[in-house]
Amino acid sequence: MKTRLRLTNACSQSKARPLMRGVMCNGRLRLITLTATLVSAILVGCNQEFPASSAQLKAAEDAYNPGTLAQSLRDIETWHIKHKTGLADSLLDGISMSSIEAAFPEEECNPNDELKMMWSWRNGEQSSAPFIWYHDFLSMEEAKSEYKWLLLNPLITWDPNYIPAFTFEGEWYAVYCGAESKSAGPIVHFFLEDGPRVTYTNITTFLSTMAEALNSGAVSWQNGAMIEDINKMHRIHQKYNNGLQFPYYVPKDT
Repeated sequence: MKTRLRLTNACSQSKARPLMRGVMCNGRLRLITLTATLVSAILVGCNQEFPASSAQLKAAEDAYNPGTLAQSLRDIETWHIKHKTGLADSLLDGISMSSIEAAFPEEECNPNDELKMMWSWRNGEQSSAPFIWYHDFLSMEEAKSEYKWLLLNPLITWDPNYIPAFTFEGEWYAVYCGAESKSAGPIVHFFLEDGPRVTYTNITTFLSTMAEALNSGAVSWQNGAMIEDINKMHRIHQKYNNGLQFPYYVPKDT
């Protein structure tokens, strides 16, 4: 059962969300847009503080592994090259650690070591194909821009201790970057029609999950789209993320 299909810029795919109708496309026209999702947010409400317990903060630090993180990034890039998705050629050159640090001089949110590693490897991408399971990889500049937009948006109460790192329309994976985060922090899944939830231990486990999903076939490339087996995705998620809640509905195995 395919419950998650990514809608590309060419509008060649459809996507079904829990509590949200599917997307229908005509050419390049998106019939469900971020504006429509924001209207839904008014009705549903998103005024919750983002969760992050002391145990989750400690777990994020303990699970930080720069070697594993770097390998997962290479594995994801290699998968894109192998399947000729076009994304690998769109990856932007990385930026220096000092440049990243200088870009956040007085912000409440300061990137931890995992974020700095990721942006120094590659500073985002510019592709119609998703970087990982239907989410795009934001550059540092895009992350800062989205962060400021989310903080200023009157329809959203955004926790300033989280910065978005991966995005899809009206949906973000955001990384904890508050004062208690040095090497790593928990990842929250935020969807405008739902509340924020910690769903990944840190970027290390997030990328390990995504790399295994791609390499194992839990997420495959078919006809220009990422197609997932949601049950396999759930099992891989649980393998790396210590019982944290999976962000999407999982039907029973048939």
